[in-house]
Amino acid sequence: MLCEKLIKELSPEDFSTLSEKDQILYLRLYREQVTPRFEEWRNPHRVKCAYGGRGAGAKSVSATSLLIQLGENPGYFGKNIRVLCVREVQKSIKLSSWLLLKDTIARLGYTGWKVTDDKIENTKNGAMFVFNGLNELVEADLKSYQDFDILFAEEGHPIPMRSWVSIMATFRKKGSEIWCLFNRELMRDPCYDLFCSNPEPDWSIIDCKPGPEENPWWYSGTLQSDWDLMKKRDKDEFEHQFLGYPRAQGDKAVFARSRVLAMQDRIVDESGAIEIGCDVARFGKDKTQAFKRKGLRVIDHQERHGFDTVEVAGMLWDMAGKDPSIPIKVDSGYNPGVIDVLSGWGANVISVGFGELAIDEDSYPNAATEMYFELPIDEMSVPAEYMTRELIEDLTERYFIYDNAGRKKIEPKDGTTVTEGGASKQNFKGRHGGRSPDEGDALGLCFYVKDGGGCY
Repeated sequence: MLCEKLIKELSPEDFSTLSEKDQILYLRLYREQVTPRFEEWRNPHRVKCAYGGRGAGAKSVSATSLLIQLGENPGYFGKNIRVLCVREVQKSIKLSSWLLLKDTIARLGYTGWKVTDDKIENTKNGAMFVFNGLNELVEADLKSYQDFDILFAEEGHPIPMRSWVSIMATFRKKGSEIWCLFNRELMRDPCYDLFCSNPEPDWSIIDCKPGPEENPWWYSGTLQSDWDLMKKRDKDEFEHQFLGYPRAQGDKAVFARSRVLAMQDRIVDESGAIEIGCDVARFGKDKTQAFKRKGLRVIDHQERHGFDTVEVAGMLWDMAGKDPSIPIKVDSGYNPGVIDVLSGWGANVISVGFGELAIDEDSYPNAATEMYFELPIDEMSVPAEYMTRELIEDLTERYFIYDNAGRKKIEPKDGTTVTEGGASKQNFKGRHGGRSPDEGDALGLCFYVKDGGGCY
């Protein structure tokens, strides 16, 4: 059938067997298709935001195709649409999304479009795209676009928060939309903070992954060869450009990103102890996280929403196969009831308080710091399916300071402020929209050897 989710390319022989009507339909559907995750953007959403590295989800191609298709067939807008295309700095219209939109019209085979040096118009229905640099727009100028339907920021990461605040206040008429594409430059780009940390229910946020799974045209150009070359020559730039990780990592991060990524599917000895670690949920944005390992290899990961004590205890007891010999290490700080329930069932549950004294008090002031810095990051293996973006952030964007005794001390994760050398700075939760490093803590607990018990 021609109406599959992704229209397959037909050979000339197969194409010739179609009727003339189906040939026309096939060509239109084939040209207008976007990557599967972007199909959702054919529906109305107040905010549409997609982020990821080069080639991830074909985000620029998909988004501009959808915009031009809306300009050709207004769809849910039901009228000619007007789109303001912005970048923070636009020295030339040819350095904006103008060229990509122009090429998209040609690729889609649409006629009746007029492309000039300052705008793109559909002469059949009046749809219009205009282009501007936000740094050149004072607040009064931006208000002149308040009746436009869509604001499109193809490179959203350099746009400062003050501009986003003005944009959100200006594009507020009923049905208006804000489209934003970006590859994270910093750990907390303003657009990431605003749109991705805690999205509203009527927003569509896409975390694009690189590779052919989310980009069916991955092998049609040079993406794979460029991927292989950059991965070999410049690992840090590869992680930013293709994997979509922030370019800069703080010099006080506990783990370098390259060390964390090297854990994925590492070949290790499959023998060793079976142990479980669980970080119990605290507040609304947190999840209960649990990891299970056998020796140095992680073999299971489970998570739960909410704070049901018996449900969490049941999850952990099931992970242990109801085997009382398997240690289950649980953060005791916020819900000690989980420990009580497991103990009542006969589980080998071990309470770990992150603030309690470290085993090696000369090197670490508390168990949380020891748990992270003693994690065998260069020897352990984590399956790709468990290497979530959150886990990677938890391990690479958790910072440390030095205490008065010269010992490394991991930053607090709650709402307090970190002070070092008289300067104050936000802690992990403050930098991550209120999210705790739950997966990182659970993984640390899974491998933590308390009181000499357990082994790798």
